[in-house]
Amino acid sequence: MAQVMFYRYVDDFEAALIRQNRRIERGPNQSLKWFTPDRYENGLDALRFLAMRYKPTYRVGPIPSDELPDFHYPPLRVVGSANNQPGGGLEAATTEIVYLFDITPIP
Repeated sequence: MAQVMFYRYVDDFEAALIRQNRRIERGPNQSLKWFTPDRYENGLDALRFLAMRYKPTYRVGPIPSDELPDFHYPPLRVVGSANNQPGGGLEAATTEIVYLFDITPIP
């Protein structure tokens, strides 16, 4: 069976922190870090399907599922509509640190 890969979509600020620290951590006002098995080629799709508050400028990953800590929600859930976006993508979250695999700018 093929391994599931996960991604995180971030803005310039979080991308800079990830590059500097070589890991994905929770910020001081964040309880969870969200990941998705959905690979989006542009920020607009990530914004819409993940119902984000901002258009991301970077895609972090792929991160093999066996390199991620346990998720603190059921393994995956469908993203509901929020932030005037339709949702419909898949997501899961963790409170643990995730070490960096790759980060790519997206249009």
